[in-house]
This record gives sequence, structure tokens and C-alpha cells, in this order.
Amino acid sequence: MSDPASQIVSPIRILAEDLANQIAAGEVVERPASVVKELVENSIDAGATTIRLDIEGGGKKKIRIMDNGRGMVPDECRLAFSRHATSKIARFEDLETIHSLGFRGEALASIASVAKVRCTSARNESEGGRLIVVEGGEILEEKDIACSQGTTLEVDELFYSTPARSKFLKGDSTEFSHISQVITQQALAYPNIQFLLTHNGREVINTLPTEQLHYRVAELFGADLAKFLLEVDAKSGDYQLKGYVSSPVYTRSSRSAQYCFINGRFVRDKVILHATQQGYSHLLPKGQHPVMFLYLTMDPRLLDVNVHPSKAEVRFAFQQDVHQFVAKGVRSALESNQQTPADFTVREEDIPLDRTTHRSYSSPPSNYQSAKWQAPGQRDLSQPLQTMLGQTPATSQVTWFDKAPTPVSNLIYSEFESIGQLDRSFIIMQGKQGLLVVDQHVAHERILYEQFLGAAKNRKVEVQKLLFPLSMALSPSESELLTPHLSRLLDLGLELEPFGQNEFLLRSVPAILKNGDHEKLLRETIDLLPKGAHEDVLHEKYENILIMMSCRNAIKVNHTLNLEQIRKLISDLEQTSMPYTCPHGRPISLLFEMDDILKKFLRK
Repeated sequence: MSDPASQIVSPIRILAEDLANQIAAGEVVERPASVVKELVENSIDAGATTIRLDIEGGGKKKIRIMDNGRGMVPDECRLAFSRHATSKIARFEDLETIHSLGFRGEALASIASVAKVRCTSARNESEGGRLIVVEGGEILEEKDIACSQGTTLEVDELFYSTPARSKFLKGDSTEFSHISQVITQQALAYPNIQFLLTHNGREVINTLPTEQLHYRVAELFGADLAKFLLEVDAKSGDYQLKGYVSSPVYTRSSRSAQYCFINGRFVRDKVILHATQQGYSHLLPKGQHPVMFLYLTMDPRLLDVNVHPSKAEVRFAFQQDVHQFVAKGVRSALESNQQTPADFTVREEDIPLDRTTHRSYSSPPSNYQSAKWQAPGQRDLSQPLQTMLGQTPATSQVTWFDKAPTPVSNLIYSEFESIGQLDRSFIIMQGKQGLLVVDQHVAHERILYEQFLGAAKNRKVEVQKLLFPLSMALSPSESELLTPHLSRLLDLGLELEPFGQNEFLLRSVPAILKNGDHEKLLRETIDLLPKGAHEDVLHEKYENILIMMSCRNAIKVNHTLNLEQIRKLISDLEQTSMPYTCPHGRPISLLFEMDDILKKFLRK
């Protein structure tokens, strides 16, 4: 193989300006949502109180943004399309005290290098405005025109000059969902600004300006969520934290409703997210996340926002101080609002499967009680749940057997005899090979999953019409994500009907889930929906929805089964295609081999 260094024969040269701009655009303009973010930030920095966006074809065909901000004087219009031209900073020291959203002066030049851009702007209506047309970084037209105060930018045929880039874009609905998410972030950051967003002529977001964040949250996410929010208000030295977090009784299975802003800028920061989670401590069920809208204000000199062109990542000068402050602020909000709704009870399905941690919302007991063996129907049900479960200290180790019990992969269940339950959670079976322990929840989950899968493939899922359809308000981005999947979800037994702007009616559910928490079912379904249109991704995501449904409806821990029910469960399990692992990949049964048992009793 030849030396790669020997193949480099071209001399070092300065890149042509148009090529350099296209390379720079790759950092700033990743997709249509990137364009929207940059242009909306410019409008906010210009003092706009009304921002309208009209999107066509997911932003690939057209992006039009109109604002009533300060606008530009004629001489500034041309300059705005030059690289590193900005009104936000002038000296190196300004980087340490950035208050604006934009400051690099790269956005317009980068966008214009890969799209067709038309800009009209006026500082005020009486002085008139300026029109400038740019394609591929080249100015094609420039003239004075009459226009109202503010700026209008039209971005057509994004990536027309770099077709290779357009191949990496997703479908229109997916790209628009990213745009909708950007506008949702900005609308939360600036509730005093009116945002109007349309897609292919259909209104998606239309917010009213308000000084009350609570109203803006309700406007975007629905009043049902807003009523579960607790106010956060903390201050310490250079830091101030305001906003809302959800009560521990209202959680989501993903972080999709977690919004954090620092000095008015939306950020994705692990420090803030971890601190918030820590603030909840043991109040959250395993795998659940709170909803949050947090606004951290701090001295900009203690914050570096110049980490990435997207400006969504930050660095703190004193990371530990920020973490402790946020965690304490969230914890204080929860403690001062710790009243639990009278109708709230811990449902059986909320008990985590991992039974060594977080068994309830109370503190874990310090003592350990071994689970006692009892045949079905003999357990004293008067005992408190916590007493029956107990908890193993983290330092304890099971050393009774020389080797760990073997996950089963080839035995025949019918060769074992069912003799009862352990801790109302595990089925105990005996046979010549030894003692077989079956996790009743994951066994039932495997059975239900294969039943669901077969019915869905044949489009024969039995459904239950709801007597009173459930109305659910979604965020704009959730609504855009859900809409393309309505017909496929119907095949899974979920009948959803659009009902007004960003609101849906759930009319029917799979019959097997008729008595479940339908709102939680729909929330978790939305969290699992694919954001891309690739068939492999669709197939995988829809299977995940079936797995979630199966897990939701499977027999839970602490559920008494009689011998007849146990035998039916084992018989159904043996008929499945994969009776040894659940759809999540966990083992269904463990075998304590007879030889090992005999050795421990010194009989071999």
C-alpha cells in the first residue's frame, strides 16, 4: 500500500471565497431548523415583538420570516451578508459579556452561500427600505423600496448549490418538527414576543404575548400539564433560578419536555439536567423524568457560550457551584409544594421491576427482611407493601451457591411442576434438573408481545371504543411528530383524531389495555415515535411501542396467582417463539441446578 503522504501533491492555497463560505455553512446550517434558529435569533436581537414564519416543504422549499424589529438602514443590508459582520460585538472584551443571542456575524453569509435569499428591511417606514437578492453567495439585485419597519427574509431551495447536503435531510414532516421545536424553545424563552408559525399554509403555533410564563407554557403544552407545575424561585450570589418543574406525580418516560435557558438562551446542558434529577432524589419512579422549564440567570463572565456554532452547549467557570445551586433550588420548590393530590395513589404498575431500588416514594428501610416462601393464596395480605418487600443493603452479597443460577435457554417448561410463588412475583417450579424460578411479569410480557405482534401484522388488533374520548393537548412539535403516524397507530389499536390546533381525541385503545392509564399510554407512545421515515427505523420503533404496551399490561410484581393461573401462564409461555427472554432482553427464568443444591446440603 502506498504512503498516503506521497499522494499529496497539490500546493497549499487560499480557498475561493464561495468554497470557504460553503464550508463555513456546514458548521452553521445543518438543516432547515438551523436556518430558522439563526434568523429568529436575529429578529429577537433586533427587538421584535412579533415574529411570523411561513414554512413550505419542511423548510427545504421555502422559509419566510417577518419581524417588526429595528430593521436595517440601506448601507447595512449589503454588509449583513458579509462574513463576520455583526452589530453585537466590537472588541475582544465583548465576548466576555455577551447578552445577545447572535454575535459571530456568520449566519446570513452562510445561509446565502447554500440557498437563494431575498431580504427586505427598513429602520422605519418613513425612510423607506432596501431590497437585496443573493444566490449562492453572489448579490444579484439591490435597490431601494418602500416597506414597513422590520425585516423580511425569504430563504428558498436550501442546499440547491450543494445537492449532496440535501440528501441527508429527512422528510418534510420530520424537518418541520425540528423547526417547530426551535420555535417552541424561543417562545418559551421570550413569552413577551408573539410567534406565528405556519406550514404549507396551515397554522401550527400562534402565541399571544404575555409576561406570565405559566400562560405561555399552558398555551404551548396545554392546561393539563400547567396545573401540575411547581414554581422554582431561588437566588444565591451571582445565580438566579426561576421557572417551573412538575410535581413528582407527573413524569414522562423521556426528556422531551425538559427546557433549560441560561441568560435567555436555550441550552442542552448535562449539568443542569443532572442537578434537576438530583433535586428530585428518590421522588421519581425508575426510568421517569420530570417536566421542567428552568431559567438560569448569571453573570455572563462566568459562562462560555462560544463552544459550538449552534450555541446550544455552554461551559461554566464554576460547574460545581451551578450544579449545587440548581439542585438545591429544585429541591426547595418540591419541599415547599410537597402536598400530594388527595386522589394520588401508587398504582401497582408504577412499582419498578428492579426491586432493589426505589420500591416506594418513602425512604427505604434500613433493615432487611428475607422474602418468605408461601404457596399461592397463603400470604398475609394485611402486611404493608414495604414490609413485604423489604430491601437488600447494597453491601450484601448472595454466596449460598458456588455459581450463579443459570439463565435458561433450552429447557422444556412442561418437564417442571409448578408449586407456587415467591414474594408474589416469581413462580417456583421443580423438576429433575433442579429448582426453576420464573419472573411472572416478564413471562407475561413475552406472551402479550407476541400476541400484539401477530394481531398488528394481520391488522386484527381487538379495540375498545372509549365511552368518553380522551382529549389531549400536545406541544406543536409533538403534534407534528404524531400526525404522520395516525394510520399506523390505528393498526396498533390506537384511534386518534385531530381536534383543533395541536389537540387530539383518543377514541379507542387496544381492548387488552382498556382499563389502563390512557393518557400515560399515549404520552409514552409519542415518546417512542420515530423522527425519521426510514422503513427499518419505523419497524423498530413500532415494535418498541408494542413492547411498551405489553409491559404496561403484563402481570406486575406483588400480584397473587393461584396454581391454575400459573399453569396457564407457563403453558402460554411455552407456545411463544422465544420463551426464555422478554422483549427487552431480560431472562425470563433462572435454574438452580439440583447438583449444586445437593452439594450445599452435603449430600453429594
